[in-house]
Amino acid sequence: MKSSGNTSIGIFGNPHKKDIVKLLSLIIGQLNKNGIKYLIDSGLKKQIESFKKIKTVRHAEIIKHSDIIFSLGGDGTFLNTARIVGRKNIPILGINLGRLGFFSEIGPGGIKNFIPELIKGRYKIKEQTIIEAEINRKQFYCLNDIVIDKSESIRMIETITYYNSEKVFRCLSDGIIVSTPAGSTGYSMSCNGPVVNPKSSVLIITPISPHTLNVRPIIIPDDGEIVVKLPLAGKARITADGQKTVSFKTPLEVKMHKADYTIKVVKKLNSTYFNTLTKKLLWNVDRRTNS
Repeated sequence: MKSSGNTSIGIFGNPHKKDIVKLLSLIIGQLNKNGIKYLIDSGLKKQIESFKKIKTVRHAEIIKHSDIIFSLGGDGTFLNTARIVGRKNIPILGINLGRLGFFSEIGPGGIKNFIPELIKGRYKIKEQTIIEAEINRKQFYCLNDIVIDKSESIRMIETITYYNSEKVFRCLSDGIIVSTPAGSTGYSMSCNGPVVNPKSSVLIITPISPHTLNVRPIIIPDDGEIVVKLPLAGKARITADGQKTVSFKTPLEVKMHKADYTIKVVKKLNSTYFNTLTKKLLWNVDRRTNS
């Protein structure tokens, strides 16, 4: 990180979070104290009305002038921030105001201690895989997952999944999830998908409630192409990171592969994946033994 006088922090946040004003006040106070410049997203304009001499700017200005982005909220806010940052290669620090906050590195209580660490460069960057999906010449990008499902229909959909042109499986189900390692603890895990360390160079294909016992989630290398075909006439829905959703008529095919860029996430030096699993998901916690 640059010296504090030359560093600029961009601040995005969820304006609907209960304690967002309190958190903004805390962050701004610490940044001012440490001589760090900052830019606040215009989506938080109402939340800073009571703050003196502070203005908000649009997304483009924040992306253009920021060295690090703060994302204030939960995982949904972080995913939205990642989509805005896109290919700009700016590290993102998640500050949790949500419930799980799997992408968040600190909570409000960690601000005072961590900002000085940022100034001193005492942090690390973790690069997270992005999936690029193409449907009818339209591109979608996701940090967590692409979900192909049956939309509002009560009927199952038929899908045929290929990896590098080789058929993986054909099944009737409620849909298919293709997730990154970072997204393996999201919707995929709820559908019995595996938990995968983000350092792994893989993608995960998880059927949603398949109507068969012989189709299961599968992990495949991330250097190939996944194609999901929906051969029957009807409707389907494609959702990227639970936020961007588009409905399509079928038959169609969805092509997916690892994107040519990553999202950089700010982590504390002592942060590990298994510590995160324990903290966020109570991984390996046995209440019977308190360990």
